[in-house]
Order: sequence, then C-alpha cells, then structure tokens
Amino acid sequence: MALWRGSAYAGFLALAVGCVFLLEPELPGSALRCLWSSLCLGPAPAPPGPVSPEGRLAAAWDALIVRPVRRWRRVAVGVNACVDVVLSGVKLLQALGLSPGNGKDHSILHSRNDLEEAFIHFMGKGAAAERFFSDKETFHDIAQVASEFPGAQHYVGGNAALIGQKFAANSDLKQVFPAVTSLGLNEQELLFLTQSASGPHSSLSSWNGVPDVGMVSDILFWILKEHGRSKSRASDLTRIHFHTLVYHILATVDGHWTNQLAAVAAGARVAGTQACATETIDTSRVSLRAPQEFTTSHSEAGSRIVLNPNKPVVEWHREGISFHFTPVLVCKDPIRTVGLGDAISAEGLFYSEVHSHY
Repeated sequence: MALWRGSAYAGFLALAVGCVFLLEPELPGSALRCLWSSLCLGPAPAPPGPVSPEGRLAAAWDALIVRPVRRWRRVAVGVNACVDVVLSGVKLLQALGLSPGNGKDHSILHSRNDLEEAFIHFMGKGAAAERFFSDKETFHDIAQVASEFPGAQHYVGGNAALIGQKFAANSDLKQVFPAVTSLGLNEQELLFLTQSASGPHSSLSSWNGVPDVGMVSDILFWILKEHGRSKSRASDLTRIHFHTLVYHILATVDGHWTNQLAAVAAGARVAGTQACATETIDTSRVSLRAPQEFTTSHSEAGSRIVLNPNKPVVEWHREGISFHFTPVLVCKDPIRTVGLGDAISAEGLFYSEVHSHY
C-alpha cells in the first residue's frame, strides 16, 4: 500500500511540475530549482558553465574587470606614423597624365582632376594644404606613381614618429623616461631598449618564439628601478604595459596605481575581441597559447607559476614594484589587427586608476 501511495504522490507532483512549465514557461530558473528542491526530489542540476580553458578564462576576466573609482578627466590622443614621399608636384601631375588648368579648392578629393585643381589653387597662393582623398583605389594608384617616380624621396612622417625619432637621435634613456608616466611596449621594443642601454639579457639578438616571462620581467624591473620614480629620483615613470601575442604584463611602482588587476585583464580581453572583430570573446575562435608554467625572474630566485584559467591574473612583487600577468586568448583567424597595440594600451589605461596624490 505504501508503495502505491508513494507512486501516486510522485505522479501527482510530476503532473504539478508539468502544469507549471506549461502555464509559466518563462519562470526564473532560481524559482524552478527552489520548487524542485521543495518536492524532495533532490537538488536541481546546476546550469552548465564553460568547460574549456578559454571559456573559464574569459568568464574569470569578466568577473575581474571593474571600472576604477576615479575616472580619467583629460585624454591626449597621439597620431600614427606614416611615410612621406617628397617630389615635384608638377612632375607628379605630368606623370599622372594631367595638364595644369584652372585652380579650384575641394574640401574632399574624389578624383585625379580634383587633385589637379586643388594643387593649382594652392600653388597659386603659395600655400600648403591637406585634403582627404575619398577614393581608396585612385589614391593608392597616385601614391604608387609618386613613390616610384625617379628621384622621389621617402621620409618618416607623422607627429608621433617624428618626435620619437628626434628623441632617439638626441637623447639617452635618462632624458626620455623621466618625462613620461606610462609606457606601452611590445617584445621588439622591449628588447631594443635593453640592447641600447646594456640592460638585462641585452645579449639576446632576438626572442626565440614566445618571449620568456622571466626575462621580460627582469627587463621591466630594470627599467623601473633604473629610470622610474623613487625617493631619490625625480622621474614620472611609474607604469609599463608590456604586450606580446600570448600574454601581457603590467609593471608598476608601488603606491602610484590601483585597479591594475582589472587593467591588465581588460587589455588582454580587447586583444582577442578586436583581432576577431567581435563584441565579446567567442571561445570557438580563440585559443590559449600562453606558457602553462613560467619563472618570474632569471636575474634572481624567481617564483614558479602554474597557469590557472580560473584565476587568470597572476601577481608578484619585487623590491617595491608589482607585476600583474595574464594570458591572451589569441584569435585563430584574425580579421582586424591594425592598431591592436594602441587598443591594448588604451584599454589598460582606461581601467587604471592613479592615486590622488600623484
């Protein structure tokens, strides 16, 4: 009898649950789990979570990335470099098959004739001018003719590149570093810096595949210790954001920056989303390629770190300098890589917070 009674109860409860699903299909999952537990049928199965290392890492990033309490109030934007081609404008028009005619200003250039008219207009005034060229193919054709013209000269162009070139030609590291607060560097730039000043691991001619984390850490430590702010040195440099394909490191002088755990994670996350041209991390299109184990230093007895996708940001300290490491979820088939380094540095700075006394 008891067996039949139990079966009847179970059948009734199953019917009741079925009615709930039929009448309230949008009932929150938490309410359904509560109902399930109250029926003494055992706990409801938890919703499945990300099981791949990439999925667990992306989920951990989302939990870690929080905006700073104090937001940036001023932002200065630099420009990218370009190549300036210098040659006679008249000879270029002749090479393009254009004959000088009447001058006319155009706010936007759409064709070779627009270029010819704008050139004549400003040449007659003895004035320089810059205009946007809307037709990509025509612009590239003109640029190629100019670049290949006999006697054409090529120079580094763009404000940022020219300033950097001027510094490199006339300054040493102790003149440049104290004038900046934060640096963004990739592996080639970092190696060039240590080679130019005989820093740690400067005997390396190039990186052998993925840059060794311990070596990178040693160079970052050297830059901040030798050229960063300290009690005995009036330097503004307190932060370096290093980025390479498979991992990032943020190194900061203690006491000047906060929220760096979120900042390094945000910089790594945007590397994956921008390269794949997605709004969020698509775990099917990225892969975890960072070293699974690494040593934090080769210049001293460093710690041995084992990568855990559930806790993707690793932190260590060395003589008043903090390091935050995180892997990158590398896009398998990148679509958009132009400006990726700038996006990484900007995202890291956006989530960084400067101490109020700075």
